[in-house]
Amino acid sequence: MQHSELLQERGWVVVDHFFPENVALSLREEADEASKAGKLSQHRFQFGTGTFEKPHIFEADLHDEALQPHLPGFTELLFDDCLAKHLNTLLPGLQLQEGPKAKTLKLQRNAGKGGCFPCHYDNSGPPSKRGITCLVYLNPDWKEGDGGELVLHPFLQAEVVIAPLLGRAIFFKSDLLLHSVRPAMAERYCFTIWLDSTATNHSEDCNLTVKALQAAPENVEFFKRSPLQRAVSRAVYAEEYEESLLACMSGTTGCREMLEGHQKHVASQLDHSQLKPFLEYLRDFKSTEVAYMREAI
Repeated sequence: MQHSELLQERGWVVVDHFFPENVALSLREEADEASKAGKLSQHRFQFGTGTFEKPHIFEADLHDEALQPHLPGFTELLFDDCLAKHLNTLLPGLQLQEGPKAKTLKLQRNAGKGGCFPCHYDNSGPPSKRGITCLVYLNPDWKEGDGGELVLHPFLQAEVVIAPLLGRAIFFKSDLLLHSVRPAMAERYCFTIWLDSTATNHSEDCNLTVKALQAAPENVEFFKRSPLQRAVSRAVYAEEYEESLLACMSGTTGCREMLEGHQKHVASQLDHSQLKPFLEYLRDFKSTEVAYMREAI
């Protein structure tokens, strides 16, 4: 299968040597110089009513004009529309928007020391317009044991673990693929390009109806490929969410609040009379499917 066909069919694809080695190394050097000059800021995120720091994660948003002179190679990528144009040619159904205002590019440095990311979707719902995520790694010396692998959790399927190798790119549908990052024990660089789409977050992708719940046993394949999975993923993947959250935030301010918030959310869904049978069915299906896939491997 071609890369574009895999992206369309299963929602993700890995492209090795997406950037030639010399280009990837040049970007790595540029990123490292900017980091040493203090141009990458501590990663901050909102949870509930609070704002928290993600330990050991630093980043630069290329829409910040003050950073662009320090990161010329990444700035060129921000204003280069080739990626969106090429994907639209191959997969017009993605309906990707073009131009720098329809794109986000963030450079990220993971300082190691266990820095990681908990389970999440890159497009968790409105007002986000993200359609495609392109994640590119810049790590020439990565080896087994360094950690920092990307873990994809395709809905109701076996997880996929991807090493952060130099020049490797992972494309996936931003609203359709739960993912996390394992703790990094060594410094790790990457950058992410998010391409906006006019085809994301329509009402049918965001509103879980009674009709959809009743159809669940006969329609599992639909949920594997539908953004509606986001509405129930935290209950179906409750353990994965909790484990990855603890790996990322344990011992930090807000960890207990986040953990309790997650547990309350899952409990409220499992207490819902119409939702509970659906969630239990999906959890059982996931457990059986993953066990079968492991035995097959």
